[in-house]
Amino acid sequence: MAIVIGSNFGYTVIAAVGITLQCFATAMGVNGARKKYNVKFPDNGGGRYSDKLSDEDWVAFNNIKRTSDNYLEQVGMVLVALVLAGLYQPKLAASFGATYMLGRFAYARGYVAGGADKRIYGAPIMGVSFLALVITAGYNAVTTTVLA
Repeated sequence: MAIVIGSNFGYTVIAAVGITLQCFATAMGVNGARKKYNVKFPDNGGGRYSDKLSDEDWVAFNNIKRTSDNYLEQVGMVLVALVLAGLYQPKLAASFGATYMLGRFAYARGYVAGGADKRIYGAPIMGVSFLALVITAGYNAVTTTVLA
């Protein structure tokens, strides 16, 4: 079976662009934190510049940095799952992508404002959204090839 990319795949592309821009914005937040707390490159929160921070500022900087790092750790998997799911069901995939973005927003806001314990508000939303993308891609791939 050939996959025909229809006009609805644009919804998937919009979701992918949104996720990419959100990831970029999260990284820019780290740049702002570097300026605010005077943590210069190549210090990633555990080096010479960070050692000069108060405990409170060190935690605040690292909370911001971890939100960005976590996004970067996951964005590749999420975008691949989004595009693969979108080849079969573009609107459904885009809705899962949008839900992932909402979860990512809640995760980052919670983490930055209240520390690692507060990331729990967004983490389940992100996890379920990602899992839904993987299941959508996998199910459709199997049903159109192996079971066809």
